[in-house]
Amino acid sequence: MAIEVVVPMLGITVEKGKILRWLKKEGDPVQKGEPLFEVETEKVVTEVESPGTGILKKIIVPENLEVPVLTLVAVITKPDEELPAQYEAFPTLPAVGTKPAEPPPQAVRLSPSVTPVKSMPVPRNLLIVGAGPGGYVAAIRAAQLGIQVTLVEKGELGGTCLNWGCIPTKSFLADVKLLRKIKSSEVFANTETLAINWPKLTARKNQVVETLRNGVAALLKSQKVNLLRGRGKFIEPHAVEVDCEGKKEIIRAEAVIVATGSRPSPLPQIPFDGQRILSSDDIFLLPEPPMELVIIGGGVIGVEFAMIFNSLGTKVTILEMLPQIIATEEPEVIQGLHRLLEKGGIRILTQAKVLSASPLKEGVSIVLQRKNKEEELSAEKVLMAVGRKPNTEDLGLDKVGIRLNGSFIEVNSRMETAVPGIYAIGDVTGKMMLAHAASAQGIVAVENMAGKDREIDYQRIPNCIYTLPEVASVGLKEEEARQEGYELQVGRFPYRNSGKALAMGEPEGFVKIIAEKELGQVLGVHILGDRATDLIGECVLAMNLEGTIEEWGETVKGHPTLSEILNEAALDAQGWAIHSPKK
Repeated sequence: MAIEVVVPMLGITVEKGKILRWLKKEGDPVQKGEPLFEVETEKVVTEVESPGTGILKKIIVPENLEVPVLTLVAVITKPDEELPAQYEAFPTLPAVGTKPAEPPPQAVRLSPSVTPVKSMPVPRNLLIVGAGPGGYVAAIRAAQLGIQVTLVEKGELGGTCLNWGCIPTKSFLADVKLLRKIKSSEVFANTETLAINWPKLTARKNQVVETLRNGVAALLKSQKVNLLRGRGKFIEPHAVEVDCEGKKEIIRAEAVIVATGSRPSPLPQIPFDGQRILSSDDIFLLPEPPMELVIIGGGVIGVEFAMIFNSLGTKVTILEMLPQIIATEEPEVIQGLHRLLEKGGIRILTQAKVLSASPLKEGVSIVLQRKNKEEELSAEKVLMAVGRKPNTEDLGLDKVGIRLNGSFIEVNSRMETAVPGIYAIGDVTGKMMLAHAASAQGIVAVENMAGKDREIDYQRIPNCIYTLPEVASVGLKEEEARQEGYELQVGRFPYRNSGKALAMGEPEGFVKIIAEKELGQVLGVHILGDRATDLIGECVLAMNLEGTIEEWGETVKGHPTLSEILNEAALDAQGWAIHSPKK
């Protein structure tokens, strides 16, 4: 009986494999378990063993051809056996670079691959509108690939992330973490009067931002990127008018990337006034921390600012319309964070719909609806943190045929818009409104226009929340994995069982790993604890390399390290965590 050779399933997320090299040729004898061919899946090369002993009678898929997993690639028969008639109908597929013959109707075993995007010549020049973490990274990568780049920016280099978001808040959080650490420790004496100097806190933040901004400028200069200061607007598909304080210049390019980012968005009935009702940009301009702060919105931005101002001595209340703060994360993790926030003195009201916020002479009056009753709160300041709006207005997108989904630009996984040669990245796409996601999208867009074949996988982009302690995650939540039909093995390990965490004085939190049971493929990792945002990086790498839950557990880590917690959680999923009591 003939033995079929197929591209094996080498991971839960792997859909295709490229035959790199056949280690045997037609007519060669093969032994079961002997390496038969090499296949590349997501940049990992694996030797595939022969499923049986006999003669390699027919190779159907040649080298350098990519096909879906479980595609029939060869047939093995007994030494004296002829090739069965049903396999005669399978033609040997043409090698890359040759014109394929029309397959006969019987050859249905070969599954169709993803429809390829029509290839375009590599552009000689590229125009990027927006120099945030998506735009400037794309500019550098394009320059590295030999493309002449013009980068247009109306504000400061680095966009929201560097100037008003990621970096400023992390500077604040680093300082307040030190304050909290000292004040909560029994090691230090006379800490009752210890306080943050707000002007110096702000000055250090400004210095960090300026240093990084200058660094970005130096990087662009070293790559010979042409930086234009002004506002860009399409006048044709490959022509953008740049307006710099009334002086207009038309820039033409063979390829264009839209990377204009986003801005804080208020509730329709509660506009920002910059004085008492603040955006996440406005709050950095305060001359001193407020005595009382109500934060409307319990998402990532709201919770991070709640942590900062609570640590500075401000009385903080979070109002969240949904049943849970940070509703996008694993509920088990957020329940733990919610408990720690309240333990630290932050008041959290969920299922609270804000009806109005009215500035008064000395503060703000907030009216909300909760449990079918209206309540009224007052505070010195209100921070509106209900979301962000993409900067897609006044770009002339409608003139060139770029499609929108609401106010976001529609793109495919290659970051291409509906218009050939025009790409969009970052917050304007509405995919993952994260700085590192924008940078990844920028690299994908540029490498595709340079002739590479890149697609972005949002399941392998981590979420990072910089609370104290931190939250980080990648991949599926447990309920999502179950809804997709996976049979799971789930492991947990608490920080308080880690020698390093206890030595650091950081016992709060845990790691949760979700893996598929049959193959051991890790589907998701969720962390609450100190340096979670650093630990998640090795989880992303291990998932990209398709490491199994067994391999995670077997990896030897330095001791004592927080990274050991990941090993213990992986071992717990298999039922034998070393530093957990017997269940």
